[in-house]
Amino acid sequence: MLTVVPHLSTRWTGDDRGQFLRVAPGTVLPSPLSADLLRRSDELYAAVLVTDDEILLLTDHLRSWPLFYAVHGETVHVGEDAFSVADALGGRTLEAGAAAEFLHTGYVLGDRSLLRGVRQVPAGTTVRIDRGTGEITRRLERRLRLREPEFEDVPSFTRAFTEALDTAMSRLYERADGRVIALPLSAGLDSRLLAALLARDGYPHVQTFTYGLPDNAEAQASARIAASLSLPWRQVAHTPEQLRRAWAEPSTAAFLREASGGAALPHVQDWFAMQSLTADGTLPPGSIVIPGHTVVSTAKDEPLRHGREVEPAAVVRSLEPWHFSLRSRPARAVRLPSVIHELQDFFTEVSLSGDRRDTMDAVRWFWQRERQSKYILNSMRGYEHVGLEWALPMHELPVWEVYEAAPDAAIASREWYRALTEEIYASVSGEPAPTRAPRSTERSLARRTAATVAKCTGLPQLRSRVRTVRAVVDHPLGFDALITGASRREVALRTARGMTPLGEFAELFLADEWVPGSDLFSSRRS
Repeated sequence: MLTVVPHLSTRWTGDDRGQFLRVAPGTVLPSPLSADLLRRSDELYAAVLVTDDEILLLTDHLRSWPLFYAVHGETVHVGEDAFSVADALGGRTLEAGAAAEFLHTGYVLGDRSLLRGVRQVPAGTTVRIDRGTGEITRRLERRLRLREPEFEDVPSFTRAFTEALDTAMSRLYERADGRVIALPLSAGLDSRLLAALLARDGYPHVQTFTYGLPDNAEAQASARIAASLSLPWRQVAHTPEQLRRAWAEPSTAAFLREASGGAALPHVQDWFAMQSLTADGTLPPGSIVIPGHTVVSTAKDEPLRHGREVEPAAVVRSLEPWHFSLRSRPARAVRLPSVIHELQDFFTEVSLSGDRRDTMDAVRWFWQRERQSKYILNSMRGYEHVGLEWALPMHELPVWEVYEAAPDAAIASREWYRALTEEIYASVSGEPAPTRAPRSTERSLARRTAATVAKCTGLPQLRSRVRTVRAVVDHPLGFDALITGASRREVALRTARGMTPLGEFAELFLADEWVPGSDLFSSRRS
């Protein structure tokens, strides 16, 4: 009979039956706990549930907290990172196939990890392990799924969406209960919408912040937005030298482990800011960070809308530049055996009937299933690392449910979302929304033809590559300082050949050369 051995932190609650649960602090769930109860709730969770016959490993729709596992003999090892589970198996061996795709994506597709023998529970999934036979089955319980539209028109959808978002914000204020709500503020739509809602609702303890080099353009725009909403704002400025010194500190190795989990590239964008704001007391322990992550997707399916039929190969081509381009070789990346296998598995989860909405659904689900849950939302580990909490009001299930039933006209592009954000922002700030002509959600035949001709000449790509090199070697937020062990000239040459900063980080991370003493992989290879 299989038993569970946990490798979990004190952030999890457990009992003598071998049941373990992680939820947002302050969440109260009825007892006794069950898989059905968790699935029916609107709460975020990860869980290990044990019955007489089976062991169930569950994640919510966001994979809010990673869960890794391995069956070894009569034991099921479960952990919140792959490293601890691999150690329990006898040592860490980097899985070659997973590492190869990681260099192109920054995370591991499907239910694998970077370490041999250790698997993860994907978003919205239940893994069932039979306690008698050891048989493992996996069931996708909740995914982002575009249903038939349920609204008569875009205005009625907008009303339902804003009502769901308002409810999510009310839940946030109740949970915060006077604690600081911190918002990483940029000039983008997502954080501006959250800033406007915080200002409109008058929550008394808000701290907005921006980071990067002194007086960078993003900070200047964010300062203006915060001032227009009468919200406290602070820039966490750093020089490249300061960033390099802080990154080389021994404590950074622990951050790398927690922020990666052994399946994704650590998200470093606001790492320095979090360190600074907690160290100086601006964000006391327990403050709640609300990064501007949202269920509202961009129109990554737009290139697929002009063909009569949509085949899986066409969907893969539309996914390539968004998911497989860390080394500018996306076509090569999708031919890796492990990637082919995972893409085949993905296409069993979606329908490609030729209907436009099915295509939109497939592309959006892959985005949420892979990059969003494993890299973007996994950035929450950085907040937890410094003793902070987090919330994602624009990813709560009631908001998802409204978005899933949206009319095509509202979600074919982000123009609907842009208009909503600017309307709310203008109503709260008293400043007129920027005047601009709405973008077309479709490219005309003339525009598509012009783009094809331009692509054949190579000139647009050359201009774009030159701009990219400049942006990387003189990054406005200073992140070129974290490409360690390479000169500016070397970075420029590699960037010109298609390497991205995330690609550089992925190489350094797997080689255990990103931070001195990190020792996550190299000393444990077989």
